[in-house]
Amino acid sequence: MGRSSVLAGLLGLVLLIFAVIDYVAAPQFRFFFLLNLVAGVFAIIIWATSSRASFTSMAGRRARYGANAAIYSIAFVALLVAVNYISSKHHYRFDLTADKIFTLSPQSEKVLQNIKKPIKFYGFFAGGLNAQAQQLYESYTYASPMVSYQMVDPDKHPELADRYKVSVMNTTHIQYGSDEVGNGTNVTDLNESAITNAIIRLVTSVRKVVCVAQDEGEPDIDDSQNANGFGGVATAMQGEGFDVHKISLSTLAAPPAECSILLVAGPTRPLLQHELDLIDNYLKGGGSAFVMFRPPDPNDPNTESGLAKLVGEWGVTAGNDIIVDQVVRMFEGPALGLNPLIDLYGQNPITASFTQRTVFPMTRSVEPTDPVKPGLNVEWLAKTSTTSWAETDLKDLFEHQTAKFDASDRKGPITVADAVSGDLKTLGYAKTGLARMVIFGSTEFADNQYLDNFFNRDFFMNSLEWMIGQGNSITIRPRVMEPSSFALTVTQFGIVFALSVLLLPELLIIMGIAVWWERRT
Repeated sequence: MGRSSVLAGLLGLVLLIFAVIDYVAAPQFRFFFLLNLVAGVFAIIIWATSSRASFTSMAGRRARYGANAAIYSIAFVALLVAVNYISSKHHYRFDLTADKIFTLSPQSEKVLQNIKKPIKFYGFFAGGLNAQAQQLYESYTYASPMVSYQMVDPDKHPELADRYKVSVMNTTHIQYGSDEVGNGTNVTDLNESAITNAIIRLVTSVRKVVCVAQDEGEPDIDDSQNANGFGGVATAMQGEGFDVHKISLSTLAAPPAECSILLVAGPTRPLLQHELDLIDNYLKGGGSAFVMFRPPDPNDPNTESGLAKLVGEWGVTAGNDIIVDQVVRMFEGPALGLNPLIDLYGQNPITASFTQRTVFPMTRSVEPTDPVKPGLNVEWLAKTSTTSWAETDLKDLFEHQTAKFDASDRKGPITVADAVSGDLKTLGYAKTGLARMVIFGSTEFADNQYLDNFFNRDFFMNSLEWMIGQGNSITIRPRVMEPSSFALTVTQFGIVFALSVLLLPELLIIMGIAVWWERRT
């Protein structure tokens, strides 16, 4: 008997002894018991099959082969049983899709971590069966032991449909807490975004109100059809527990008291001084404002000059420029682009650990003022790439659709989004309090056309949550199945071109020459 087989036998004996000890002394650690048991059995099998001398008493070679076959068969069956038992006790899912669309998003997992009472899904479907719904519910139960579900056939259980006011088939009732003292809501959309947003509305006790200025040609918050409407972002805000109110700044003495955030997005007419003073006083009183600019109009440069002056008082300089970046088209190379892709982010909680791309179409620069006045903290949130620049020759850009970097332009990276915090006491506006502002150089960033491009929606919603101090809701939201696409930067395009068009053919040619030479000689 070889030394290695003896070692395997000794190790197997030790592993089995510790398996027994784990089983008796530490019943909560069943995984270690199973691991020691399986490994010990296999070590003993290796010892038994290697110690052929112990089988010399058997009648001939056929008996030994039969014994080995029986041992291996028993070992294989034992392995299958052990693997199935371990997997049933320690279930784990693997999601290999690019955007992890079959795994709950970080937002959903964070929401489930913070729930205080049990949640139960009641799925009302014909016959009580729906494979898609069951898979979705199981994703939530897998993420939290506080979640359970029940598939319901409304024809067999009409009392449940009446209790939860379900009148439409394919409805999910979400019950937070017990039926007697808990809260519930019904959802007819069968997707993670709808389910998670419904849970947020159930568990959120803080009222969040976004007041949207609709005076001077801003995008219509009720328009969900046109590309430049803001209906999509209104739906996104409402889905995460925000109330959305349209207001007319020109007719108010002050924003309504219930406004948590004042949204001023891309006016196409100059704001009145009264409107500008109202926004400024709102901030000085401890309010939060979200300001989004349009690109400067060379034919009417004063459209947003008042708004630019206002944010300048709060530490941000809105440039009289448009950001131009290079984009890559296959077989055409770099070309002029006015929709810069962003993958460079600051360390503010809005973008901390944010590695996903966003797109800022038709954006102007919004750079932190240097130096900034005492009491203000201005953080850049997003910057364009090194291939971009801030184009100042707007007339040539708009009239001839051409742009060229020259001495009057600034080379990237260029800041296109900022977060401002103002200590009102230090600023001399109030005895205490904090004002917050988020400033984007692009209004199209959040319109119906671009909101769901890349991770724009997450960036926008994270900004809202930061302004009202809801840090727990700053995260990445549920993804949806979309056609796969990949946008290349100039550098990435160069690498792909070199590898596929140059290096691969070169290697093939070298290998061909080597084979030809070998055969020749």
